[in-house]
Amino acid sequence: MADDREELLKRARTATILPMLSGMMNEVFRIMADPDSSFSQLYNVVKYDQAISSKIISIANSPYYNRGTPVTSLERGMVMVGFKEIERIILCLIFMKQIMTPWKLGQADLAAIWEHSLLVAHAARALSARTSIEESEKAFAISIVHDIGKVIFYTYDGSYGTLTEEAAVGNRDLCDIERAQYGTDHQEIGYLMSTKWTFPKEFSEAVKDHHSPPDGRVPVIDMVRVADAFACGRENSLPERERTILENEKEQIKAETGRISRLVGV
Repeated sequence: MADDREELLKRARTATILPMLSGMMNEVFRIMADPDSSFSQLYNVVKYDQAISSKIISIANSPYYNRGTPVTSLERGMVMVGFKEIERIILCLIFMKQIMTPWKLGQADLAAIWEHSLLVAHAARALSARTSIEESEKAFAISIVHDIGKVIFYTYDGSYGTLTEEAAVGNRDLCDIERAQYGTDHQEIGYLMSTKWTFPKEFSEAVKDHHSPPDGRVPVIDMVRVADAFACGRENSLPERERTILENEKEQIKAETGRISRLVGV
């Protein structure tokens, strides 16, 4: 176990990301956390990335958004989709196509991280919409990256997916299983990665202890904690108000998760 822990920590400390992509992702984080951010700021982040620009144009031309003239420019495509929606889609594209793909995870493992993260993101947004906490976009952004530490486990141990299934079937906390098996968990590993990649403080703090119960100190982090417990099937552990909100929104959360997955192409 000690050897596993040291190797996992080493891999987290040495995990690299292209500086350009790190800068782009952190700028999207900043824009999503700023209620006064502008369309032009977001456009300037992605206009030089051909792959993301092409995907946005393709999304804008999909039947969900386009009812008339074909879209051929990035700017028009972003306008067609809408500012808040395009913020979320751009973050998802950066995370999936530029951050996750280079790890060369198996399709099932990649889908498991992505689907869970997106489910948590939409659950956190639903909570924000039904409470007085007006940080829905920041909660969405944090949720997308909250499980980044899992990629180290998936690439370290081919049987890690079995542990995640064991946690889901037995309704157990995955971090408890990880610590028993490896001497560390994906929260600690993810925190090391997030600080190395200079995530904003609230993002790193949420990555570090998103399996903890809400404590009232940082509302946006509590939203992610509640949403993660809900997505993991631990809703019985949640406060009654939050549990009721998420139970009532469950079908809509699942529908939005599926819709964005199809748009992004996962």
